[in-house]
Amino acid sequence: MSLSPDLAAAVADFAALDRVLVATDFDGVLAPLVLDPMDSRPVDGGMPALTSLAQLPGTTVALVSGRALEPLRQLSGAQEPLVLVGSHGAEDSRHAGGLALDEHQRGLLATLDDELAALREQHPGIRVETKPAARVVHTRGLAEPEAQAALASARGLGQRHTGVEVTPGKGVAELAVAHVGKGVALVDLAGEVGADAVFYAGDDLTDEHGFAALADDPDAARAARALTVRVGDGETRARFRVADEDAVVELLKALLAARRA
Repeated sequence: MSLSPDLAAAVADFAALDRVLVATDFDGVLAPLVLDPMDSRPVDGGMPALTSLAQLPGTTVALVSGRALEPLRQLSGAQEPLVLVGSHGAEDSRHAGGLALDEHQRGLLATLDDELAALREQHPGIRVETKPAARVVHTRGLAEPEAQAALASARGLGQRHTGVEVTPGKGVAELAVAHVGKGVALVDLAGEVGADAVFYAGDDLTDEHGFAALADDPDAARAARALTVRVGDGETRARFRVADEDAVVELLKALLAARRA
């Protein structure tokens, strides 16, 4: 794959800045979407490129995912100095102790567990992923009418409870009792590391919140320099689009070469 002239120029401009944040989603960006989330593995080349970028001066690299922190670390193989932001921003590898839930939030999770057990009886093909601050209903592999019915039921279940944030995605619905959002997490991280600009690649509805937040960053100069990339099809607020995970690897390699130069 060769980058389009506009994307190649944007990469060169971004790479020339003094301090940058390079961030990507994991599933659908570095790793193909699969039926069982724990079967996910990154395609060749993506993680090595990110690791090499993280070793360059003035370059912070982060994986920003809806996954919980420990599965994200396990499946990606990421090690320091890469930053891991999990659970849609609610978990951060730089903070000791992970996620602290109050009594009300723990009670909500217990209630969700009971109600999701009933939902599994109604829709036996769904899978429920357990996260520290959320439960996620997965429907990949189900016939489309059944999948849509199960997702609608899951969303309705979450919306009945004050304090539960419902986040839809591709074949998933997440019900979280503590939710920050990828957009807030990205802008906050960019401010903390003093980034002149942010690169972010994502493929899902939650990543659109990231693209929007970066475009609306209160730091207007940083917002103007944001390099956002949508992976795959669908409407987007990202500045650019690439086809798939392999194209992301080529993009990261191009960014690495330009940053080194």
